[in-house]
Amino acid sequence: MDSAMRRNGLVQQGLLLLIWSVFGLEAVDPSQCIAPLGMESGLIQDEDISASSSFDFKYLAPHHGRVRTETNGGAWCPATQATPDTNEFIEVDLKTVHMITATETQGRFGNGQGVEFAEAYMLEFYRPRLQKWKRYRTKANEEEIKGNINTYLESKTILDPPIWASKVRFLPYSSHMRTVCMRVELYGCRWSDGVVSYSMPQGDKKGTSWEFYDFTYDGHWDGEKLKDGKCEFSGVGAVRQPNASAHLLTHEVFFVCKA
Repeated sequence: MDSAMRRNGLVQQGLLLLIWSVFGLEAVDPSQCIAPLGMESGLIQDEDISASSSFDFKYLAPHHGRVRTETNGGAWCPATQATPDTNEFIEVDLKTVHMITATETQGRFGNGQGVEFAEAYMLEFYRPRLQKWKRYRTKANEEEIKGNINTYLESKTILDPPIWASKVRFLPYSSHMRTVCMRVELYGCRWSDGVVSYSMPQGDKKGTSWEFYDFTYDGHWDGEKLKDGKCEFSGVGAVRQPNASAHLLTHEVFFVCKA
């Protein structure tokens, strides 16, 4: 990154920090929002867990997809095998908007009889203001999340950035056709602060070499502006040079807009 581009990035960061200061934004620490939300404990009710399909609704239904829990078949298993193109999912309805800071998955142990697990998965999330499902992306613009290596060991992933959602879907993924089963948990806390959403212009291209796009914005882009993203979303933007290694502007700030 040359000095002119670096100065440009620093100026943009400074302007963002100035705007956040003027409008009275305060810091949020996601590391303090880490409690399990109730899949294992049962706080999340059976009727609030659904799925796109189930291989056997009695023994492998979505409400059996709870981490460290062995009931009936021992997990949720979709009716079809996972492939790069399948869209099977297990969905958790939290009822209200939560800040979700981590996810956890297991395969189907089935008292030692299970052999199915998801090596990777993706997340989708929903909250009322969005009025549609959004695919989660990391700051590195990646959708795929590392899953499990066997049927019994848990795999926990810190979400960076976190998700603000009232509903979350786990979509098992595989680069090749395979049978998968999942048990899941969400970590975070209920979001009850007086927050509002925000809209802003999307980044643009600088010639043919640089793109200043915010890949982690969790609202939607209408072609001109980013709209309806949560104000407490991470302020990290990605700077990408085609056919070269990625560079990140590390102006990482979590913030809350006061209504």
